Amino acid sequence: MTQRMPKHIARLLLLLGFFLLLAYAAKIYLTDPSYYRYGYYRADAVPELAEGDLIYLGSPYCLEECHEERADDWRIAVHNTVQCEVCHGTTEECPVKEGTRIPADTIRLCLTCHEAMPARPTAQPQIVPGEHPFADGEIMQCNECHDPHSPGPVAREEFTTVVEPPIASKAVAAPDGAKQCAKCHGKEGEGVKKNPPLAGMAAADFMEKMQMYRLGGGDSKIMIRFAKSLSDEETLELAAYYESLPGGQSR
Repeated sequence: MTQRMPKHIARLLLLLGFFLLLAYAAKIYLTDPSYYRYGYYRADAVPELAEGDLIYLGSPYCLEECHEERADDWRIAVHNTVQCEVCHGTTEECPVKEGTRIPADTIRLCLTCHEAMPARPTAQPQIVPGEHPFADGEIMQCNECHDPHSPGPVAREEFTTVVEPPIASKAVAAPDGAKQCAKCHGKEGEGVKKNPPLAGMAAADFMEKMQMYRLGGGDSKIMIRFAKSLSDEETLELAAYYESLPGGQSR
């Protein structure tokens, strides 16, 4: 005599079967017919997106339509593979006309591509946050030293390729404070990009500017902190040293 399946087991199996059929019907009803035509996405989304207005236009459009003055520099710059919208963002109107969309914290923006990581190619310029540019706790935005449109060595070559005076010709030995100045103004005070040259500056002018920073004047917080950290004797040594050097960017 065969044993019959208990009623509660049969009812449970019927209930599970009902839910499976309901789930299958819902999948058929809710799944777009074009789904998985080409892969795990809705195929009809491709032509729908293509019919919309273009927002990401690329650097050629920006340079030809609005910013021709940047075209020549951009083509030879190390960032010529980076499209404008990567940093400036996308918008229906030119973001520069609306007001630049680059965040005030350029350190965070630049580290997106340039933070040192083992997986990145060695050819990619990389830095370790906290050690660049200074390992002594100084913090400054990347665009204070680097031209965002042509950063790195390319931005500095236009000044560093100038023939520098031989070290033996210096009339005054470099004081310790010159190492700090060199971080922004060049090893020989020749000036780097928007950081002005110190070489050849009259000692009186140098002292006047440092006094201005000591009193909290000027728009460089780094210079204000640096000037306040120097004694009168150290400031005089720097003034005499840079006065003894041939001119920087202006030569």
